[in-house]
Amino acid sequence: MNKLKDFTKKYGFYLAVGVISVSAVGAAIVLSQNTTQVDNPNGAYVEDVLDQNVDVEEDNLEDVGLTEDEASETLEPSTSDEIIEVEEGNVDESVDVASNPAEAPKESEDDLVAETFSSTTADPEETPFFAEGDNMVWPVDGEVIVPFKDDSTSHWYSTALEQTMRTYGICISADEGEAIKAPAKGVVVDIIDDATTLDSMKLVGNVGQVIVIDHGNGYTTELGIQEGTADMDLLGQTVDAMQVLGEAGKATGPFADLGTNVYMRVKHGDDYVDPTTILGMREEVAGVDMGHTAD
Repeated sequence: MNKLKDFTKKYGFYLAVGVISVSAVGAAIVLSQNTTQVDNPNGAYVEDVLDQNVDVEEDNLEDVGLTEDEASETLEPSTSDEIIEVEEGNVDESVDVASNPAEAPKESEDDLVAETFSSTTADPEETPFFAEGDNMVWPVDGEVIVPFKDDSTSHWYSTALEQTMRTYGICISADEGEAIKAPAKGVVVDIIDDATTLDSMKLVGNVGQVIVIDHGNGYTTELGIQEGTADMDLLGQTVDAMQVLGEAGKATGPFADLGTNVYMRVKHGDDYVDPTTILGMREEVAGVDMGHTAD
């Protein structure tokens, strides 16, 4: 017994160290065997990756300063529903069209404009178009007192000027104050106070105010109303055949000694046209439509 105590006292420390070492080696062997015997060999790797992703998300959320509640809302899965934002004034309204189609914005009754005949029909105004073969109406009811003369004819002698001239138009007698009518449908493109300022009138002389009407298709009419008056409100307007343009006045210039009359000149492009060749018969004037529309 004394020998055992002496042995333990002398070698006890070494025995303890040896026992601890053997225990440690045995524990290591057991742990290694448990680690290698796993049902899903990829499980540990997946868990590590998920843990890393969660750590990264938490780090990112901490960087942007989001609270836990805000973070949970941010990380919620997004839906495939489309959200249409409707801005009306300064108010933004979000409507989930896929789940709540009845809540889609609708036009108010004030925003709806009822369709009318005028809104669904083309402008009935037709562009004037005077075709070859159409007739014009007489601007006044008198007789031709000055004939048409151009470069291909003989001259006409003006007793007022005591000289010969080419008229490039005709003069029709009228009563002072008589209504002057549009010879055909057209646009009043100019009303000139002094005929001598119009280049095309310089060869004719002073025939007072001149009303210029564009009938379309290159046809124009120039009416010298002498000392008469023109309706200035018609400038730029479309007028119909026989629509009143103004009133006749005393004659001036080369026709001054012929009494009240209206000077009428017709052009087709740059060519002068004898008005008597396109003026209709007087008995037809009231019942004939002197306008023409291009096909």
